[in-house]
Amino acid sequence: MVIWTLLAIFLLLVGGGVGLPIPEDVTLLGAGVLARQHLVGLRSVNLVGFLGVATADWIIYWVGRRYGQDIVAHPSLARLFGAARLESVRQAVERHGARAVFAARFLLGFRVVTFLAAGTFRVSPVSFGLAEAAGAAIFVPAMTTLGFLFSDRALRAAHNVSRVQHWLVLLGLLGLTGYLALRAWVGRTGLGGEADATAKTSARASEEARRSGGSAS
Repeated sequence: MVIWTLLAIFLLLVGGGVGLPIPEDVTLLGAGVLARQHLVGLRSVNLVGFLGVATADWIIYWVGRRYGQDIVAHPSLARLFGAARLESVRQAVERHGARAVFAARFLLGFRVVTFLAAGTFRVSPVSFGLAEAAGAAIFVPAMTTLGFLFSDRALRAAHNVSRVQHWLVLLGLLGLTGYLALRAWVGRTGLGGEADATAKTSARASEEARRSGGSAS
């Protein structure tokens, strides 16, 4: 039963990570709840969660490295991987490399396209792997710890867990603190600014197109 539960968590994370409508954070929160219910171990959840997230990230990276912008020619794949936004993150990836990969883990809506761009624009596998692992090592325990601690009767569960799990909870809380700090840091860096600039440029282009259409009519 435990093996099948962990396998389901792994598959959900891989599917959600490559673009299916199954958010990774929701899966990890649910996994934390299962750990609180003693259906699976918290350590096992964190390990499987890390492997599932990393597997999805590497799939996206290698798809970008192997096929690159050719994906845009396939509508279904383009929608799945968000390839239409590939050019919008190209400058960030080419300028910041592994830093862009790391920051994308904490930027809502930019993870898939940034990892795809990292492969397309030849960020080295070593740099990608280190940045991806660092981001996942913060993200996964942060989410599972939230699910574990803030499920029903969380205080009672935390009181009864083993000493090893207490350390895991502490590490998870540290990861959560780091995660929130990184979200704030990303908002202050050029990476966040580039995302905002891209959105403003797109909005400006749409407005100019509407004005041109109005003038023509």
